[in-house]
Amino acid sequence: MKKKVLYVAAVLAALIFIWLGKEDSKPLVLKGTDLNQTAGISDYTGLIAIDESAAYYGMFAYTDDYVLNKGTYTIRPEYSNTSSDNIIEVWDNGTKVAQWSLESTDGVKTTRDYTFTLDKDSQQLHIRIYYQGVGSLILNTMSLIPQGAFYQDAPYLMVLIILLAISGIFLASYEKKHPSSRERKVTFLILAGLCLYSSMPLFIQAFAQADDVCYHLLRIEGLKDGMLDGQFPVVIFPEALAGNGYLNSMYPYLFLYIPAFLRLLGVSLALSYKTLIFLANIATVAVIYKVLKSMTPSRYACILGTALYILLPYRFTNIYARGALGETLALTFLPLIIGGFYHVLMADKKKWPWLVIGFTGVIESHVLSTATMAVIFSLCCLLFIRDLLQDKRWLEMVKAAALTVLLNLWFLVPFLYFFLKENLYQKALDWSGFSEYSINASFLADTFHTNDYRFLSLGLPVLGCAGICVLKLVCEKSEEKNGKRDKFLTYLFGGACVLTFLVTGYFGSKTLKELIPAIEPVLRTIQFPWRLLAPAGILFIFAGVIWLSESEVLKPYRNLVFAFLVGVNLLTCLNQPYNQNNFAYKDYDDTTTVGHQDKIIGIPKSDATVIYPYEWRIDALMDDKLTSDLQLSDAEKVTVENYEKKGTHGTLTYRTSGEGQYVDFPLQKYLGYAAEDENGEKLEISYGNNYRIRVMLTGDGESHTVSVRYRQPVIFRLSQAVSLLTLLFCIALAVRKKERLSRLFRRV
Repeated sequence: MKKKVLYVAAVLAALIFIWLGKEDSKPLVLKGTDLNQTAGISDYTGLIAIDESAAYYGMFAYTDDYVLNKGTYTIRPEYSNTSSDNIIEVWDNGTKVAQWSLESTDGVKTTRDYTFTLDKDSQQLHIRIYYQGVGSLILNTMSLIPQGAFYQDAPYLMVLIILLAISGIFLASYEKKHPSSRERKVTFLILAGLCLYSSMPLFIQAFAQADDVCYHLLRIEGLKDGMLDGQFPVVIFPEALAGNGYLNSMYPYLFLYIPAFLRLLGVSLALSYKTLIFLANIATVAVIYKVLKSMTPSRYACILGTALYILLPYRFTNIYARGALGETLALTFLPLIIGGFYHVLMADKKKWPWLVIGFTGVIESHVLSTATMAVIFSLCCLLFIRDLLQDKRWLEMVKAAALTVLLNLWFLVPFLYFFLKENLYQKALDWSGFSEYSINASFLADTFHTNDYRFLSLGLPVLGCAGICVLKLVCEKSEEKNGKRDKFLTYLFGGACVLTFLVTGYFGSKTLKELIPAIEPVLRTIQFPWRLLAPAGILFIFAGVIWLSESEVLKPYRNLVFAFLVGVNLLTCLNQPYNQNNFAYKDYDDTTTVGHQDKIIGIPKSDATVIYPYEWRIDALMDDKLTSDLQLSDAEKVTVENYEKKGTHGTLTYRTSGEGQYVDFPLQKYLGYAAEDENGEKLEISYGNNYRIRVMLTGDGESHTVSVRYRQPVIFRLSQAVSLLTLLFCIALAVRKKERLSRLFRRV
């Protein structure tokens, strides 16, 4: 009874502390110096000022872009102003949505409220202040106040706590009826600790900058906006590029639906993204431990391999420095591919579904990782062709390949459709030639430094695994009972060595491209040789930890080697330099934490960041060519009676008596868009200025309506139906198999 009371008290305490730390509805208060200032002066108190001596006319200051849910907000500047000509404006995704005159205060510091309403979510809203060149303007602070809450993080966390508490009760009840061994409990706690430890960088209240994270955050927002637009699966991000739309189908996105659904529930973009990374860490630990356990009975080997992989330096680089979300998610499924091939080739061939799950996970995460693993294990099949032909194991391989294709048709068909038929600027992918990003071999052992988790290395522990492999092959003979498995592990070790060599400057890729021109497109597609560090690392880990558990030479030192490899690898997580993100509050007089501000600003980016890559725009449409306005052939000859655009749907009601008149809708003309008139008759569309959708108008002087909307091609819907039916079929088979096993156990 006492334990139950303490359990309930702990849960209630957690809920109370979450509520006490709730900032969801607190105003965002910015000092003048927190704004981007284009002219004037500032001082140490945080104010910014401008007067006639600046001889300046125009935008004086503006905020960062905000991620805001639809609703009503109030801007409350604290300022002094001697002119009523100055202006405050709100811009959303390239369109001005509100404007007010900044009232004169006769030079006395005061506050004013300016309220505006968003009828849809915004991912690029900012506030501008214009100085008209007369009098003086001093801005002390600017507050953004929601009518309600900016986001719903506190309720989300409270629901998680309650669900975890309920799960704990069920687990305790199950444990009481089916007690687990102490060894299993210890293993579970170790694995849980690895999940938490690998996620430690997520627990800063700020949202850390990473190279590509802004793109993936915008993909999450794009999926959310696409679902609100009525698309599923989402093909076009409707609000992207000033509302012109941006193609989604060229980058795997299945797992991004998790944070996208959280965004629909009002959870902040920052916490939604962190949730996905945390789930990826949990899944990675579970997957690699399960696979290693199926290949070796050694508990130490399984725990060591799990620890080395989850804390792999390059994996940390992908998550916390590069923001390479696709590669990070793909790393979760690589162990299943390795284990699947091992079992189909020489062990339990009934585990062929592991290949389906593994390759499906990688396909739905990162296309290049899919290609890399396909090459590695195609060669594996050739080398182990005899094993594949024995006992008709090739049938399992064929079943796995066919089922993988069917399950992923819903993504592969649109991907290939746009890649082959759309007017995309694919040359944008060719900016890296591989050789210039080859690394010095001396960096491969890099394990600890204070440079924002930026490792382009395997790390000393993984190289230790490579050393164990060398010792095994040189100093020990393979036992007959492990002959096939050792042959497979030898292949893994050899493959890891080749991949590691390709990463280094010793590969000589630049000279090789001159000698063999046909290899250049392959290397150019890979772009960065360091991408091969991930598969190299996991191949070394699998071979090294299994052979360590069986090594007679290392047997007296096994525990010492285990402790050394894990201990050194733990240093990876400690690689955070001292900076302002170490503290909850940026300044002593802040009313909210840095985390609250980052959740609203949401999408960290620099001047060098390309928010939406050019390769998936139509012919690399440039930002300065974008507009959110309807464009008419001749505004004097065409009368607009009504115009409305929502997402990928635009409707125009017009009159014109002129022949040859047309309208360009502010939508990129991707394949799949269609237009019709008020009678439902199909209208022809073509490329307009800067690749917008152009529709010719009827010049009979009567009122007509043109509607443009995106409709997924029939082939997309067919591929989605095939994938869905295949998934339902697999689920039905799994349920049936489970029922058979249950009946068998009851008979026994």
